[in-house]
Amino acid sequence: MVSIGLFTSSLTRNQIVSFILGLTVSMALMIMGLEIVAVTLPSTFANLLQLLSPITHFDNIGRGIMDFRDILYFLSLISTFLSGTFLIMRSRTLSHKTPQYRNLQLGVAGFIVLSILVGWFGTSIKGRLDLTEDKIFTLSPATEEIVSQLDDLLTIDIYMSKDPPVQVSPVSRDINDFLDDVESSSDGMVKVARHFPENDEKALKKAANAGIPPIQFNVRSQGELQIKTGYMGLALTYLDKREVVPFIQSVDGFEYRLASLVNKMLDDRSQKKIVAFLSGHQEMEISQELQSFASVLNQQYQVKTLATDEGVPIDLEGVDVLMITSPKSRIGETHRESIKDYISSGGKAFIAIEPVLVDFNQLAGISNRDSSADFILSEFGISVESDLAFDLQSNETLAFGTGGAGNVYLPYPYWVKANVIDSKIGGEVSNVVMPWASTVGILDLPDSQYIVSPLISTTEFGLIDMNFRNLRPNSPTFSEATGDNFVQSDLGVALEHSNGSRMVIIGDADWISETATRFNSNILLGLNIIDWLAQEDNLASVRSKVVSERNLVFSSDSHRNIVQYSNIGGVPLAFVILGLARFMRRRSKGFRNRWGVGSNAKSDPPPQNEVSG
Repeated sequence: MVSIGLFTSSLTRNQIVSFILGLTVSMALMIMGLEIVAVTLPSTFANLLQLLSPITHFDNIGRGIMDFRDILYFLSLISTFLSGTFLIMRSRTLSHKTPQYRNLQLGVAGFIVLSILVGWFGTSIKGRLDLTEDKIFTLSPATEEIVSQLDDLLTIDIYMSKDPPVQVSPVSRDINDFLDDVESSSDGMVKVARHFPENDEKALKKAANAGIPPIQFNVRSQGELQIKTGYMGLALTYLDKREVVPFIQSVDGFEYRLASLVNKMLDDRSQKKIVAFLSGHQEMEISQELQSFASVLNQQYQVKTLATDEGVPIDLEGVDVLMITSPKSRIGETHRESIKDYISSGGKAFIAIEPVLVDFNQLAGISNRDSSADFILSEFGISVESDLAFDLQSNETLAFGTGGAGNVYLPYPYWVKANVIDSKIGGEVSNVVMPWASTVGILDLPDSQYIVSPLISTTEFGLIDMNFRNLRPNSPTFSEATGDNFVQSDLGVALEHSNGSRMVIIGDADWISETATRFNSNILLGLNIIDWLAQEDNLASVRSKVVSERNLVFSSDSHRNIVQYSNIGGVPLAFVILGLARFMRRRSKGFRNRWGVGSNAKSDPPPQNEVSG
């Protein structure tokens, strides 16, 4: 932008005119990269404009990527406008009829053309610097380890449009970059083949045979809504195995999707590991409350419901992970013995119990006396308390009905934004929304052989509601809370035994139910926990790389307001103060200079007229 300002300043001596010209040129470059402009133009021209607009190149910087192509673009943009500035300034000192001026014109024009060509064709140069904290856009060690296990050639056939619609053009570039990284790190064991079905009859048939359909996009062109088809899918072939991704919508989560498919093809087992959800005690069911979570889980595991009969031992043969989600009727002694025997023999269990249930009509808590908290306490030394945690500073905002036509959005402290403590289990998931969660205590039993570690906890501004009679967003419980009551409480723990058994015990099950599955971090943490229990946690670090949410936690509303208004008004105010200080300094310096000149004039003696006699 500085080079544009210098260029427009060289065109006129009027500063206001040069400012307006510079602003116009800058805005024109910005606007032509907007999608609202691009969708009204033919795809070829729209993609060209996006390549020439700074907005497209700022997008990578905003995501934390320093792409070499973006660096080349900005260098080309700067050199183009600086060359124009040099030509205009130099032309004022040379006659336009001299050979020197003509040589100057040719030289500058050639340099400008060269700069444009470098910026344009530099898009084929690969390479980027990932500046994100978790290296989200860098191939993870887990993916590299999976690729290194290849014993034969893995072929990745990617089907894409040579002239992609503007909606998928950025995705196409990112996917190509990622596949190039995979291919270059595979020591020749991965081959990426690109096909363009729209322009190749043979590629069109291959795409149809692979199960990759054309995707329709709505494109506005010349004032009309048009339907354009495009391709963005891939097929993986390894030995006699084949996997297909029909459509790639975003680069987010693509690495996990690809790594899990490759890992699946490398797995010699014909059966997936079994995740069984216990039933028969009014637990949450995979066909109802847990439908979304079970659907995602089913992509990696074999998910089933474990039917039980009262007084008959539970058949846990072949179960890799046992899920116990919010029982509301008592688990009998026979079933408790079956669960105990399963875990003591090296079994894995995910236990989410709820000592407090919620009456949604009254929005009040109800004690769940048959939550099996007593069983968890007596057998494993983990106390899931009959209370509800809430956090006045770190919570979710929900929509509440006003009794009329609309809703009002209010912070709801009972939906706690809790911290994930153990990154070994949670991967890169840093926080999770826990609705109406009970606190979890760790008892130091002398004969316990379990290693217990906190997994999920509130912030240091958490509080505990022992009565849970009023769970409304304006509950008096919130106003009665003071700083002396703040306590950081555990909401979930992980247990490991020397015999290989693993458990995760959490004082809430709503966080993986339909109630809260709109929060991606909840689903990701749930999947990472299952991976850890099933000892399939090599993919957890890959899956969690898409999570980048960072919550700001304030100690009070005053703290929040200070930070907010300091950011809004503090920066402009700092510039105003700096400008005033500089102005006063220059003004006082000017007064001193004038005073010094005036004093010197007064102190000089008047000249004497010499009279010659």
